[in-house]
Amino acid sequence: MPSSKLFGMELKSVLTEPLQSSNPAEVLERSLEKGRLPHAMLLHGDHYPLLEELALGLASVLLEIKVELKEGDDRFDRVEKHPDFFPLRPSKKARSIRAEDTREIIRQIHQSPHQGERKVAVIYEADRLGSSSKAASANIILKTLEEPPLNTTIILISTRPYALLDTIRSRCFNFRVPAPFEPSTDPSWHQWLSDYSQFLDNLTELKSDKETITASFMMIYGLITRFTGILAELVTDNWKTEREKLPEDMSDEEKDATKEGSAKGIRAKLLKEIEHQTRETAAPYLRGEKDGDITLKFADSVQQFEQVVGLLNVNLKEETALEDYFLSCMRIWTR
Repeated sequence: MPSSKLFGMELKSVLTEPLQSSNPAEVLERSLEKGRLPHAMLLHGDHYPLLEELALGLASVLLEIKVELKEGDDRFDRVEKHPDFFPLRPSKKARSIRAEDTREIIRQIHQSPHQGERKVAVIYEADRLGSSSKAASANIILKTLEEPPLNTTIILISTRPYALLDTIRSRCFNFRVPAPFEPSTDPSWHQWLSDYSQFLDNLTELKSDKETITASFMMIYGLITRFTGILAELVTDNWKTEREKLPEDMSDEEKDATKEGSAKGIRAKLLKEIEHQTRETAAPYLRGEKDGDITLKFADSVQQFEQVVGLLNVNLKEETALEDYFLSCMRIWTR
């Protein structure tokens, strides 16, 4: 495949921040320059507009459609109207991607391009294909991913990649697109973060006497208990809304998988906020606005938290992981 430079434009030139400086954009740009762009990719993350922008931006480069940022929110209209651009979306009534629509897209992308040399298909809300081995649309796409048409790029975008068949995910290059930091508005969680910040502040003056250590332990287990309660409440509230949007023909097994994946997504967001709060609490000390030469201890604490996030991703229980993190902090700050 030719380099993106031969198109007269680079991928970053059609993207806004924070996409321009994101790792997926960097990797895709290099792949274009080397002519090694994968034939199928899954763009996933928590912020759907960014996924859509990256998909359409990449399509504009591949189809050689000049796009300028100053054109505004509708700057990709020419991309979506291009004869070699093939969108596949869920049916509004059924809330799923219909098999007949999927077959029609597959038929179209197996034909020769109308203009230029390439074709691009974008599957919006790809998780609506279904996560069951009996899902017709998912299996139709799977066969195409196994034997892709010549000079065709297939882009799947989803905020719920866990609701896709494992075999579909494994046949796509996966790019997680980071979302802008958007703190939760839940008041209980705000209070938790405030108390957690106070815990970190207390560590900077932690003494080894029995009374201080006991108070710190009580605060630790209070934070852990409250975290699990807040997480459970947020998951329950989110599921009440999420399940109303599910396809009508989704099986109980698929619903359970969707609910579990949604819960992991909420947990990941809370963990991201904890890491952000850790860095925010450390900042005044690192800038010298607060007393204490504790740069290494805060750095070690952040590193420890990153390890805990990794453990949670392999299904370690939240209570166990947080307990390990808080106790590690105690060891770091008392050594």
